[in-house]
Amino acid sequence: MNFLYPFLLTACFTLSLLGGCKTVQVSPEKYEKTKVYFGNGGGFTGELREFCLLENGDVFQINPTSREATLRNSKGKSSAKSIFKNMEQMKLNKYTYDQPGNQYFWMKYETDSDSTYLIWGSAEMEVEEEIVNLYNELVQLTKISK
Repeated sequence: MNFLYPFLLTACFTLSLLGGCKTVQVSPEKYEKTKVYFGNGGGFTGELREFCLLENGDVFQINPTSREATLRNSKGKSSAKSIFKNMEQMKLNKYTYDQPGNQYFWMKYETDSDSTYLIWGSAEMEVEEEIVNLYNELVQLTKISK
């Protein structure tokens, strides 16, 4: 009986430590480092799809109504760092896209000191290829890997 008490005490302590070691999901709304929201909407259904890439590589799907975020993918810091470095080099704030169409696409790039919002889709508006490529790269991050 004497050996059973220390064993049970050790087992309970170990289990309590393991229970505290779960991954904490960070909400994009409360994340204070660099992030980019992006998505599309409109068309026949009018549905709005929204996603967010955080600097740590997590990709969330955002419910536009409730703002609830669901982790969709995690691409790692190096992938995210590459994308954000590209966005910095592109100097997104030089673009003045503010012409949604029936179907529209958008990005909102947020750093701790700045925010840039681009929206496009109008047939009369010509969009730079580098913006379209960046948007497509972001959309690829939302695809769930098998």
